[in-house]
Amino acid sequence: MLAITAYRKLFASLQEHRAVEARVRRLIEGTLDSRYIKPEAKPSGMLKYAQRHFFSTLFLAIYRALDIPEERRLFYGVVNHCLRGIVTGADNLLDDEYKEMLPLAFPEKAIRFKSIMHILLFERFLHQSIEDLSLAGGIDRQAAVDLHREIFAAIVPIGAQEAGEEGGVEKILSPREILDSVHMFKGGNLLCLAFVAPRLLEREQAGRIELARRGVFSIGLALQVIDDLTDFYQDLAQGNHNYLVSSIRFNAPAEEQSRLDLVLADRTAGGPSIEESYPKTVRVVMEEAIGEALKGFGLLHQAGFWLEPDMGRTLIRHLFRLRGVKSLLPFFPKHVTRSLSGDRPLGEKVAL
Repeated sequence: MLAITAYRKLFASLQEHRAVEARVRRLIEGTLDSRYIKPEAKPSGMLKYAQRHFFSTLFLAIYRALDIPEERRLFYGVVNHCLRGIVTGADNLLDDEYKEMLPLAFPEKAIRFKSIMHILLFERFLHQSIEDLSLAGGIDRQAAVDLHREIFAAIVPIGAQEAGEEGGVEKILSPREILDSVHMFKGGNLLCLAFVAPRLLEREQAGRIELARRGVFSIGLALQVIDDLTDFYQDLAQGNHNYLVSSIRFNAPAEEQSRLDLVLADRTAGGPSIEESYPKTVRVVMEEAIGEALKGFGLLHQAGFWLEPDMGRTLIRHLFRLRGVKSLLPFFPKHVTRSLSGDRPLGEKVAL
């Protein structure tokens, strides 16, 4: 029920995200011939829309809490949407799937071509949006050049980490190594792309923006670990790094390590649910991830965001459902005493 309360508070930012999508629609209509664009679809219901665009909306709500003006918020929203589209197009190609973010009227089975078009179009929209802001006097020419450079510098290491897993990996890294060399990129830094532009252009809010960025980094790190719970057998089969696999290998009781050895002997075979096979390690990993997410929401609250700690716990439970791990909610800890980073006690204040 508290999640519904959160969505009500996010309503204004949901409306702003619809405005962001409308701007992207105008960009594609000004770029492609109409025969390559699907007609506008009927708007989805508010709750379904909020679930699909949760983080895009959250970022807009954070910008609002940081007192960033509306027009600048919408600009950042378009930048975020473009970066999300570029990453989605790349993921589609790497994972041989198709998640659509643009209404492209190409053949249904042409998923690779449509994914390439996502990357090409969103890069073009990103460039055009920055240039339009510069031409309108919103930023000077040097700031536009710097923004292009900073965005590219931020996104390349994330892609480089993904490249390191192409073809599979043989070595099981320690949990700390996975956090520091893998998940900090594909989890934390990926979400922190939303702060590349504000950090550069909102200098007067530097302290609060840095707090918010650190909070979102922790949330992204936690969600990547939650995804590892979902993708346990898939990651084993594909040779991807996985925090749960690492935690079992390095820290689990002997009986859980023995079960992992059987799976490693035939990575494509699958097996029983992780909560059945590795209950002790799953419980520890969940507490670490939830502790990290709570730390993140605490940092956001210190930055001025309205989400109270108790609401943060309930929202995390809701995110478990959105990430496809509802079955793990019985393992949700009543008390959290650890986090992934382990760099400070939970609830400790962080100075601006």
